[in-house]
Amino acid sequence: MLAPPAWAADDAAALDLQPAAEPTPSKTDSRSLRLFGEVAAGRLSQRYGLATEDTRRASIDLNWQFKPSPQWRAVISDRLDDIHPVDAGSRSTLNSLREAFVGWQAENGRQAVDLGRLNLRYGPAYGFNPTDYFRDGATRAVTSADPLAQRENRLGTAMLRLQTLWDGGSASVVLAPKLRDGPSDRPFSLDLGATNHSDRALLAVSSRAGDSVSVQGFVFHERGKGLQLGANATALLSDSTVGFLEWSGGKDTNLLSETLDPVARVERRNRAALGLTYTTPSRLAVTAELEYNGFALDKSQWQQAVASYGIDPLGAYLVQVQRRQDIASRRAVLVYLSQRDAFIKNLEVTGLVRYNAEDHSRFAWAEARYHWPRVDVALQWQANLGRSNSEYGAVPGKRLVQVLAAFYY
Repeated sequence: MLAPPAWAADDAAALDLQPAAEPTPSKTDSRSLRLFGEVAAGRLSQRYGLATEDTRRASIDLNWQFKPSPQWRAVISDRLDDIHPVDAGSRSTLNSLREAFVGWQAENGRQAVDLGRLNLRYGPAYGFNPTDYFRDGATRAVTSADPLAQRENRLGTAMLRLQTLWDGGSASVVLAPKLRDGPSDRPFSLDLGATNHSDRALLAVSSRAGDSVSVQGFVFHERGKGLQLGANATALLSDSTVGFLEWSGGKDTNLLSETLDPVARVERRNRAALGLTYTTPSRLAVTAELEYNGFALDKSQWQQAVASYGIDPLGAYLVQVQRRQDIASRRAVLVYLSQRDAFIKNLEVTGLVRYNAEDHSRFAWAEARYHWPRVDVALQWQANLGRSNSEYGAVPGKRLVQVLAAFYY
């Protein structure tokens, strides 16, 4: 999972919005292989008179990097999931080729080129990232409710990325062409139609405004929709507090129209996320995040949609929102907590609450994970809470409790 900004090794690293350049590998460190497996089992209680179900999952996760020379590298990142039960019409086994690309870096470290499938993630927010422009369609298999893990495990996008760096800043140009018309449900498909379903281009510029503030600006264009402008910023407000802001505005499709109308309506709206992360001396990190999505439904629009379509068809709307890694309500709140060495050494406790500020429904998730050198064991709990005609109250699954074990090789 991605580490929260407050967990960075020092204050300067906590402000980085771009991954730092990787160190030149030694002759004995030109290959890097990470491999682990996961198994999980649980019990899911449901609404609407549906029976309680047993759940199970097995996963294999691989990340391999090879550097034949200091200037060249190749990356392959892949995950295979077998999940039971699944929704009608879905596949239980799905392979996700997250990344497969080659990269070149100039000897001075100032210019770089990457070609292939990259999982390009922008934005410092935790639960909702308006400037994460390549998130649409990237989620192939959902295996965790943790939004940080979802960003890490999703599909990358086939693209050409050109980068240049200077002291205190960088600029990137990304070209991602259309390769297929739509997603595939075949278990071992590359699923290029999910991530490369339209022609897209992005210009991103990053800069450090002193020692305590980092900012990024974006110009994004998608064929058939139009132009979006975006910006995000991270600021070190004190030794223990980091603030962040994301905003994106421009043309995109209305989410309900995209789900239920024959032709989706393109509108000009805004998305935004604003938050703070506070870290205590005991290493408890608490993040509070306000989220806004102008393309989602507000309270009156949700009620009107329920009256017009019924609550069942709106399930497709919620699935579409998840596919796009958006939020389903106009306004939402996220609280995210993480405690390392909780009560005893090597025990990590993580939890979150998502609150729909329009209909007041909630989603809660918590995990207690104990780390051994090569094995993790975790207990997870999650619940959807709210009235039957609300976002989380309408979800058939009510509560899930499961145990998980991860084996690292």
